[in-house]
Amino acid sequence: MGTKIKQLMVLAALLVLMPVDQAHAFCIGPIIKEIKALAQHPLVVESVKKGNAKGLTLEQIKEIDERWIQQKGKVPEAQAMLESTVSKLLALELAQKIYLKEAILTGRLGENVAMSPTTTDYWQGDEEKYLAVFDENIPPSKPDHIISRAKWDESSRAMIAKVSVGVFDGPRMIGTLTVGVDLKRVPQTH
Repeated sequence: MGTKIKQLMVLAALLVLMPVDQAHAFCIGPIIKEIKALAQHPLVVESVKKGNAKGLTLEQIKEIDERWIQQKGKVPEAQAMLESTVSKLLALELAQKIYLKEAILTGRLGENVAMSPTTTDYWQGDEEKYLAVFDENIPPSKPDHIISRAKWDESSRAMIAKVSVGVFDGPRMIGTLTVGVDLKRVPQTH
């Protein structure tokens, strides 16, 4: 047997034997590196710093979140966010990589700083994708990324696994970046 066939057989055996979450991690490991690189982009870091500097309280964030949900994202804050340079950067990344379906950038309380496309809510701070990663300890005591189980996403009409990573300013985590990955569209080179 050729070397390539042996490698494929080993890969297939590993994927069959791995629990679902580990299989996802194995398949999209290189994509995690891409997402971490995006989270380190200077525009991403500066945008989170500016968002955090607004000093919104959790009460204010929840008020915006309530309006956002009631109006299905058709609020001035969402429109301004979509028009921001950092949201356009996220949209460009999604357009260039067909396996990336959505991106949500949050501040330290889990409030949206940028997104592509519009999210169903403004506050991510009560969701696992944020809670499992965000950590202001130096060094962080939580994992540096999480991968959700793939779920059917009606808006993108695909099975999506969400990868969340921290956004750092030096050693301090200041926010998170969550990217939806369509596992069926991940190139075989990954």
